[in-house]
Amino acid sequence: MSKPEDSGLERDYCAGLLSNRKLAEKYGISEGAIRKRAIKNNWVRAEKSGTQKSTQVRKTGTQKKAVRTTEEKAPRVKKNPPVAVEEIPEKSEEKNSLPPELSGLSQQQLIFAEHAGTGKTRVEAYRLAGYICTGNTAYAAASQLYRNIKVAKAVRYFRDKHQQRYSAEIDEVIHQLVSITRADPNDLSQHRRVNCRYCWGEHHLFQWRDIAEFDKASAAAAKDGKKEPEYGGLGFLDTTDPNPDCPKCSGEGSGHVFIPDTRDLDGDARWLYGGVKQTKFGIEVQSLSQEAARRDLIRLLEIRASRKNGDPVVGDEPHEDADLTDEQLHEALEELGYGRRKNQLEEKLDDS
Repeated sequence: MSKPEDSGLERDYCAGLLSNRKLAEKYGISEGAIRKRAIKNNWVRAEKSGTQKSTQVRKTGTQKKAVRTTEEKAPRVKKNPPVAVEEIPEKSEEKNSLPPELSGLSQQQLIFAEHAGTGKTRVEAYRLAGYICTGNTAYAAASQLYRNIKVAKAVRYFRDKHQQRYSAEIDEVIHQLVSITRADPNDLSQHRRVNCRYCWGEHHLFQWRDIAEFDKASAAAAKDGKKEPEYGGLGFLDTTDPNPDCPKCSGEGSGHVFIPDTRDLDGDARWLYGGVKQTKFGIEVQSLSQEAARRDLIRLLEIRASRKNGDPVVGDEPHEDADLTDEQLHEALEELGYGRRKNQLEEKLDDS
């Protein structure tokens, strides 16, 4: 096979009009030979308008790597940059300030009032405010500061503000306790006296639910060689009241336990319900203690009343243990089992 002219092959290759396969057929040479010759002589194939290809040859030692062709797209027309919009600074929220009637207090007095209003003792609030008296002197000075008219108003202000997050909890617990105390246990489970099989049967004979039940009993009796069971009619229902003239049960009927669908409990029964327990004797319906709820309700109302009467009175001799702090109230709720961190009531309150 004659060796193709390098000039003609180079011209057609660089023109890019024919593929390597067409060039191989035209010049009688393999495609691999054409690629090797293009690499050796650095031939560059022309591309269509709009794109431009460049071939790069990389060699490491004596090993030749394949030609990597990178396609460069035509440069895009740059758009005008967006006009910068001047951002309008947001208005800073005004800081909460004390009401006008509480103005005139020093920084230390405000710090003392804030700590005293959030549950700290007078001595603790006095020390946190930066005062230097210690021992009995600190208590006397803190009590004197606590009796100041403006300071007492500031303490009440901070106390009311701090108690807002506890008021909802107290109201919810009181509502729940009241619901438990007045709930009817019959809404959770009932023991009913219902009619026996003979109460409403014809001539007070055994009454069947339907013909299928009677046929099944008749077939069993025939198989055992017994006589056919007595027939007192059809239509027996479990929930019918006893017949006072029934000669079999003397109007007493028979005992029947009924448990409603607990998913449908509503009103006070929803708070009294404590869950169900599967035992070897059957299902046991659990309920919260109404007696304990009454005790807790009385105690909680006493705590709430003591808080209302716990504001500082100007001119009276203060007692360190006379006030019930928010922390003490929260601890009292937890001792009663009705704190926010108690999962049982928390789940019930969330479901409501």
